[in-house]
Amino acid sequence: MSAVLNQERQRAGRTPRSPQRPPTLSPAQSKTLIRVAFRTPGVLIAICTTVVLVTLVSANSDLTGTFGAIAGLWFAVHHVPLSIAGTSLGVLPLLPTLVLAVVVARAVARTVTEAPTPRECGLVFGAAVLGPLFVTALALAVAADASAVIGLDSPHALLAFAWVGGVHAVSAAIGVAVGTWNSEAMVARSPQWSRRIVTPTVRAGSVLVAGSGAIVAASMVASWSTMDALLDSGDGFVGVLGLTVLSILYLPNVMVGALAVSVGSSAHVGEVAVSMFRSVGGPVPPLPVLAVLPEGAAHSLWLLMLIVPLTAGVFLGRDCARRAVDVNHALSSVWLGAAVIGVSALVLGFVAGGNLGTFGTIEVTVWSFGLLVFAWVAVVGSVAAAVTAWRAGTRSEDQAEPESASVPVETTAIAAIAQPAELEGGPAEEAAVEAEVVEAAPVEVDAAVEAEVVAPEPDGDDQPIDAEIVDVEKTEDLPDKPPSESD
Repeated sequence: MSAVLNQERQRAGRTPRSPQRPPTLSPAQSKTLIRVAFRTPGVLIAICTTVVLVTLVSANSDLTGTFGAIAGLWFAVHHVPLSIAGTSLGVLPLLPTLVLAVVVARAVARTVTEAPTPRECGLVFGAAVLGPLFVTALALAVAADASAVIGLDSPHALLAFAWVGGVHAVSAAIGVAVGTWNSEAMVARSPQWSRRIVTPTVRAGSVLVAGSGAIVAASMVASWSTMDALLDSGDGFVGVLGLTVLSILYLPNVMVGALAVSVGSSAHVGEVAVSMFRSVGGPVPPLPVLAVLPEGAAHSLWLLMLIVPLTAGVFLGRDCARRAVDVNHALSSVWLGAAVIGVSALVLGFVAGGNLGTFGTIEVTVWSFGLLVFAWVAVVGSVAAAVTAWRAGTRSEDQAEPESASVPVETTAIAAIAQPAELEGGPAEEAAVEAEVVEAAPVEVDAAVEAEVVAPEPDGDDQPIDAEIVDVEKTEDLPDKPPSESD
């Protein structure tokens, strides 16, 4: 009996178990986050490995330091400054970084399209940043180990994490914005005016990029002989191919310099300085794409490069004016879009430059580059927006102005009015209505006309209805109306 009582006391003393919490992430979500975190870095590592192996085999070199070279390429793609055999390499090609940013943004955008909540979007963003940082930690360890075999010095850890995290954070943020742009939450939270300036800003930026590309292409054609001589210095197919690939990789850097010159800023390649009003010569690296640098003094024909920022400003102002409700909103949109373009130019100018060993620093004057891009686009865009809004207002006033013309009024009008309702339980009938217009003289369209219609009670038969239309302003001149049968 005592054993039974003890069992009852033990059962009573037990606390009920709390229900189990559902897992923070489902298996499908965990799999998606892992794919976002490591798929793009894994593909990039595979490409770097292929490039290193092909390069070493083509140069008939052994595979010593292969892992260190792969880690160096990982840092170079993310613009982490490197030191190779004591030579500083800070100016790195922009094209691989831009391609990587586009790939990351598209992958994140596809993923967040299926993520309906802000929490899930935040998890995707965090995975897109933390995965590359983990790979960067491994690359730092590999570079430190390979520094004893090859001349690659391990970069500063904090600087490496900052560059890698910054590149992937910006790319992931763009992907989240693009993926959720048309969602109900984004439409509800973002103000309407901010959505109107996206397309004009992107179009104006595209004009700047296309204009700088056109300037570089024209310079290549003008200096083709110099470029051909630099390609011949490659000494063989492999050398020419390497110089060509390097020129393509550094082409966006050169386009940034051309855009800086076109807005009035300056570009520097060591001792060489180029602006719209002066040109200073000096030694340059033997890279074929640098043949676009002028070999003589500045020319007045270079002022034609101002067409690029002028066209971008016109496009921005016209598009903003067409989307805004009035000229004040249009001007605000123009200045905000110009600020975004100016900040983007400043960031690109900073990333495109760097130190290049004995040649010195390759850079554009960053502060003047961003400020001048903003000023040109904002001022020209404001003028274009004001002109577009003024022309649209003048056109609408011309269309809304009434025409002053005399309209003759007919003396007699007869209309048939169908009455679908059933009268006194019978079928629907049609009643003919006769309207007598007393005013025979032409009247202005602005004159008020009053009509009085008196209809007797329906009795199942067709009943005529007399209507008198009287010009209220000329009542004194009207003849007396003869009495009608309905009166």
